[in-house]
Amino acid sequence: MVEEKSADTKEKPESKRESKVTPFSEWMIAAAGLILVVCAVGATLYRALTEEKTPPRIEVKVDSFAPNGDGYLVKFSVKNTGNQPAAAVTIEGELKDGTESAETSSATLTYAPANSTRRGGLYFTKNPQQFALQIRATGYEEP
Repeated sequence: MVEEKSADTKEKPESKRESKVTPFSEWMIAAAGLILVVCAVGATLYRALTEEKTPPRIEVKVDSFAPNGDGYLVKFSVKNTGNQPAAAVTIEGELKDGTESAETSSATLTYAPANSTRRGGLYFTKNPQQFALQIRATGYEEP
């Protein structure tokens, strides 16, 4: 048996393709996005080409003292004010009783990006508030 198509199922003739016009607001948003991207890339290139390359400048500051279990915790902040990063930044704290060292503790910060601040802590068995605490960075690696 051959099936015949009824008049209801006739295919409609293809309509002419309509051209879509991009609205003006889309062009304005695209232009604003392009301007932002060009400015960001330009600022990054300018900074990369003109900024003086200074080595990491590590500054260490004591933030707080706190009892911690059987000992004491000295929390500190490390600020890298140079514009080069530093890796494996070693921080050493020493409790001094006059000229003699009563106790030493150290910590290593994995990474200190340029112009950033990182925090850490040193553990001591003796109360650091009863001694003169000297805390400093003793070294770093170039990443």
